[in-house]
Amino acid sequence: MFSRVPILSYHAIVAEDQKPAPAWSAYHAVSLAAFREQLNFLAEGAWRVVALRALEQASVPRKSVAITFDDGGSSDLVAAEELFGRSVPAAFFVTWSRLGCRWYLTRGQVIELDRQGFTIGSHGLAHVRFGELSPEELRDQLVGSRERLECLLGKPVMALALPYGSYRDEVVSAAVAAGYRSIMTSDFALAVAGNNVLPRLSIAAGTTLQDFNALLTDSPMGIARRRVLNGIRRRWKRLQSMASGRR
Repeated sequence: MFSRVPILSYHAIVAEDQKPAPAWSAYHAVSLAAFREQLNFLAEGAWRVVALRALEQASVPRKSVAITFDDGGSSDLVAAEELFGRSVPAAFFVTWSRLGCRWYLTRGQVIELDRQGFTIGSHGLAHVRFGELSPEELRDQLVGSRERLECLLGKPVMALALPYGSYRDEVVSAAVAAGYRSIMTSDFALAVAGNNVLPRLSIAAGTTLQDFNALLTDSPMGIARRRVLNGIRRRWKRLQSMASGRR
């Protein structure tokens, strides 16, 4: 048995002939071909994709991995079709105020994802930085979104993903007090099974299969190094883009 688990965080899956919706992050929009390649890699490498509830235990089988999606974009349906056809579990974190808006899931589609066996979690009432909210605003985001989702689905909603990965100790305490058992961050590290605060590994448009393999197999220190290098590359690209724009 093992305690450290990679939790993969996706935001959008787009077909090769499509562009990300204007409301989505192009940086996080993974092509459908790459997503299929990554799922094939997991299957061929004998990785066991587990549901989030499995991580509530103190240990999980070796080579376990979990898959999550943030924001509730309509491309979650594309991902769900791929996952359902492979009998692969995943969790979809939806922002309540965006349901029914253009480029996002409808409430009926969220119900259907739940019916298919996927985990539905909260991403807040609105997509805001929880770490910057007052206690009253934070409680509204945490409790309000959970109550609405539970009313929609007719079942408990126990998982939360923090928008922008923004949080502080008070946010975690408030989330636990609101009844959440699993709290997803964007801290780019392996999660420890049995903990209620679970860091994740973000999969982006530029994540190669070599990168993907490294995220699954690297030590926590190796993942931290990769995070620093990726951050440097992103900053360098932004500087290049700004420089070319001034010419």
